Amino acid sequence: MTETMVRTQVYLPRSIYQRLRERADRHDVTLAMQIRAALESYLRQAEADDDGSILHPDNPIFSMMGSAQSDVGDASIHHDYYLYGAPKVKPAKPLPKLAVREKARRPYTARLKNRKKPR
Repeated sequence: MTETMVRTQVYLPRSIYQRLRERADRHDVTLAMQIRAALESYLRQAEADDDGSILHPDNPIFSMMGSAQSDVGDASIHHDYYLYGAPKVKPAKPLPKLAVREKARRPYTARLKNRKKPR
């Protein structure tokens, strides 16, 4: 079963038209076949991009997560400063304090309420 075609008209820059003609002659295909294939490829990519996410699960950046360590506490915020020497940008909101325990606490011991002292 063949798909029903719809006739349309498209204006192309002369340079692109010429390149398509030359490629059509070399590969024994028509201009229409090339344009349909290019549009199909474009639509597949555009629909994948339309899901709204910037990164996709197969992005190689995810394999790098957790592979680097630093003693600098604000490296994730001021990475441009540490990598490229750009000035540190003052954040709009104050940064949270690092969760560092300054001194060890005494171990917890249970205390009973209303405990009578032995006589």
